Amino acid sequence: MQRTRNIALCVAAGALVSSVSAAVPAVAAPGSPACKNVALSWAGGTARPGGGSDQQETARVRVKNSGGSTCSLLGAPSVMLTTNGKPETLLQQPGGNTVNLAPGKTATFAITFLSDSGKNGNEIIRPDQAVVTLPGGTVKALTWRWGSVTRQEAASRPGNYVSPIA
Repeated sequence: MQRTRNIALCVAAGALVSSVSAAVPAVAAPGSPACKNVALSWAGGTARPGGGSDQQETARVRVKNSGGSTCSLLGAPSVMLTTNGKPETLLQQPGGNTVNLAPGKTATFAITFLSDSGKNGNEIIRPDQAVVTLPGGTVKALTWRWGSVTRQEAASRPGNYVSPIA
């Protein structure tokens, strides 16, 4: 009985740590200035405008240093898909290496999501934008053009997530 209780406590603690780690924003690389002067743009992936494939899709985002000096990024950005101001926060994948961006240079990250046609009975959102908070705190928004997305915030294994910047 005690062993079963201990296992249950460990599982609950692991779930708590997983949910907390998803909410911790990435930070600027130590000793390097955060990227403040950047431009974001869509950069390919499997997602198609209008969406509705009922599959997991990937939309790549390009981060361009539009400032006059090198800056650094470390980790995955925070991304919220918003629908009339209501957010769906995507899980941040852990890890990543420091990316130093010289003026005019670019890096990318991927937004992976479950595209949804609305025919499957899933709870969906129809995002109008992706609000991106880069490591270091710079916030930018991109117009969402990939159609409806299956809501995943409460899923135990979310299919919507963001990769570290590379």
